[in-house]
Amino acid sequence: MEAGGRRERSAGWFKGPPRKGPEHRTLLERFSSLREARTRSPSRDAAPPQAAGHPHASEPEARGVVADRVARARQEAGLTTKELAERLNLSIWMTERLEAGDADAAPHLASIARATAKQEEWLRPAQDVATPSDEMADRQAEPSAVRYRIEMRKPALVLIALSLASLVMIRFFTEAVPILPRFANFIDVPIFVAVVIAAVLRPAGEQHVRAVAPPLLLGYVFVVVCAVSMLTNISRVDAAPALMFVYGVAAPLVLCWAVYRLWPAGSSLSLSRFLVALGVLEIVLVFTVNVPQFILEQDPDVISGTFGENPYQLVFFLLVVIALLAGIFTFEKRRAVTRFAPVLLLASLLIIFLAQYRALLLTTALTIVLLAVLLGPSSARGAVVAVVTTAMLLVVLAYVAQNMPALKFGAVITQARENPSFYFQKRLAPIGVVGRLFGEDPRFVVTGTGPGTYSSRAWSQFAKTSESMSDVAGDYVQRLTGGRPYSTDVSSRYVVPQLRNVEVVSGSGAVSSPFSSYSSLLAEVGLIGFGAILVTYVWALLCSVRMAMKSIRAAQPGDPLPALLCASTVAFFVILQMALLENWVEVTRVTFVSWILFAVAAKEFNARRLAT
Repeated sequence: MEAGGRRERSAGWFKGPPRKGPEHRTLLERFSSLREARTRSPSRDAAPPQAAGHPHASEPEARGVVADRVARARQEAGLTTKELAERLNLSIWMTERLEAGDADAAPHLASIARATAKQEEWLRPAQDVATPSDEMADRQAEPSAVRYRIEMRKPALVLIALSLASLVMIRFFTEAVPILPRFANFIDVPIFVAVVIAAVLRPAGEQHVRAVAPPLLLGYVFVVVCAVSMLTNISRVDAAPALMFVYGVAAPLVLCWAVYRLWPAGSSLSLSRFLVALGVLEIVLVFTVNVPQFILEQDPDVISGTFGENPYQLVFFLLVVIALLAGIFTFEKRRAVTRFAPVLLLASLLIIFLAQYRALLLTTALTIVLLAVLLGPSSARGAVVAVVTTAMLLVVLAYVAQNMPALKFGAVITQARENPSFYFQKRLAPIGVVGRLFGEDPRFVVTGTGPGTYSSRAWSQFAKTSESMSDVAGDYVQRLTGGRPYSTDVSSRYVVPQLRNVEVVSGSGAVSSPFSSYSSLLAEVGLIGFGAILVTYVWALLCSVRMAMKSIRAAQPGDPLPALLCASTVAFFVILQMALLENWVEVTRVTFVSWILFAVAAKEFNARRLAT
């Protein structure tokens, strides 16, 4: 074709015919060889490149090298194939062909470099052809892990997704619609075993699990402390409640390591979509099944979604979903769920109030403030979601307090206005009893009274307190102790009197209950064990905040990671407050979800950091 007196040449013309030997090298190779010859020492004894063991790679080999590097760049940037395709303005099918080497990536290398924050020279075929020996060493050192992530992508995602779905939905099928035996509520145990085994069997690679080493190390310290506590309180400790206590507290930390090792970097959008789907399922189920029943019976306990007889776990999960939706609305405006985010946020807040979890009213308000601090300064959309969500909270609270007196939010607001420290004083009372325990026997400061002996969830399950009877264990845990009543000298002296004198405040006994993760951990494993777990959860919260702030500052439109990090931050922010109200650190349906979120978000964040 002629244009302006000059013949236009296609890009393929410059590459020359297919190479069959050194005489058919491309123009680029000839230029590279000439440049090397000009800079080489003029020694006649020097061997040519081929004789020195540096044969030129064939065109299919060079294309394969580039394809591997494109796949590696996408994985290390934490992008899915769809996300990379959108940034390149290509179809997913075409992007997959580029990574498989079925299509030439050379025309897209500049765009790929910008999308993955890589140097274009690192991706360019010229570098790969010019230094084949270096590339072969690189291929042997790293692409095995990249190929493994691609090959094992679906199994890992399916395993973790099934784990989350089972934790969230199992009680619906054992309690709300009892088609499964209640023993299935212990599904967290096989989930834990399956995920840990899968992680152990995973081939070695660049997992960078050092990022989640602190919780694993502190979990090990906690287990050692528990072992010492059991030995020093051997006459008081029963094996079944002790093991239940250790598992409930330590298993989530091991699960975090396992999920981090398994999760394929670049799949953050998959988890985000799955969590949104679970959240929408909860909302639809509450409004179609629970709300009609609530209208008929005026009983807020029926507002539980898929969490059976425990609406408090529903509240926790909805707070995490609120954080996720707020992040999606701020950074992922092209996602379909974004247009429905305000309605879903409003519905979630309304469900939280209908569930009558008055003890978490302050926690809900603080969660909205935290999201406003994280998202507000990031963009105009972040400021909008902060203002709108705060307004929704105030409007829903005012409406519920005025029009639904059965929920008793008005009394809580009045009490808080008259005596702001009232609820804090009530909740700190059980910790004061632990101080009395330490004063009467100072050795308990170091050793504790023994796992499962004071006021932990493990103790309450086996002691058949009123709280445990509403939980999932029922009579199953009793079989582990031969059906005999379980009691200890310290629980009979310090805990049972508190249970007999529980003060009902605004229709709830949670404020004056002796059950709290802080008091139970202090009493049962002493200051060292308590400190190990407290530091672990505070560390997870601070790490989530740090990663969220960095990810928000560097976020590009459509990035799903900031929303996941917001959800992880809120999960630990809420758990640390819920632990003051009950033994939530031992509730795996809450802690497993939190640590899975943290592991995935940390893996995605670190994959991007290592790519830069």
